[in-house]
Amino acid sequence: MQIKFLGTGAAEGIPAIGCDCAHCTRARNEGGKLVRERNAILFSLPDYELLIDCAPDIRSLINKYQITRLDGILATRARYDHIGGIKEFEWWRGGLDFLAEETLFETIKREHWTEMLDGVMFHIPYYPGSSLYFSGFSVIPFAARRQRPIFGISVKEGETRVVYTSDTPARLTNYARRVMWECDLLIVNTPIFEPVSENHITVIEAIELKERVGARQMILTYINHENKPHDELEAFVRQFKGVTVAYDGMVAEV
Repeated sequence: MQIKFLGTGAAEGIPAIGCDCAHCTRARNEGGKLVRERNAILFSLPDYELLIDCAPDIRSLINKYQITRLDGILATRARYDHIGGIKEFEWWRGGLDFLAEETLFETIKREHWTEMLDGVMFHIPYYPGSSLYFSGFSVIPFAARRQRPIFGISVKEGETRVVYTSDTPARLTNYARRVMWECDLLIVNTPIFEPVSENHITVIEAIELKERVGARQMILTYINHENKPHDELEAFVRQFKGVTVAYDGMVAEV
């Protein structure tokens, strides 16, 4: 399984608009891995290219990484930084599966959908805990939040399992932890390093989660400008076996 991190920033991206903090200032001046477009991940699966979320920057990301084939888009939530680029696909050549839970899809239709997208997209509903079977791989969504429609996914190809958490708090259901149990790769959205937050799992909590569920490898993504800059965060995680910090354009083979 190949996973390409097209964008690895949180809602604000880095540098954030109008921000002169030290992190954003370094990103503007130095560029490279310090710069993060908003979050989007491409899973290359058997005869199927699956885009996870559709960031507002998706047009430039698709052009930058010369992506000419997509088969499906899976939405994990309806907020703008996750789905704001969906209208760019009005001009996509060919049909696309659009995987979204029913309530989530209704929100996306109300806030982001267009008539032109109806001519491109085939809505395929998913249900938390129920497997979507594709020849060669399967996807199991799970609820990442209790009170909002936000979903993580477990992707299985052969004996390999990758779990992506989307916007997960540290307080997880027992079911979600079992989905993550001894997975080959756990990809966690960690916008902040610390302090503890009710809304998002921190870097420290994510590393503790890796050990608790026995994940073999972990990649941290969805980093915001209040987290450590890439080089500092990368240096910090070196002390923990199997933990990596994603950067825009990074490719992981599992």
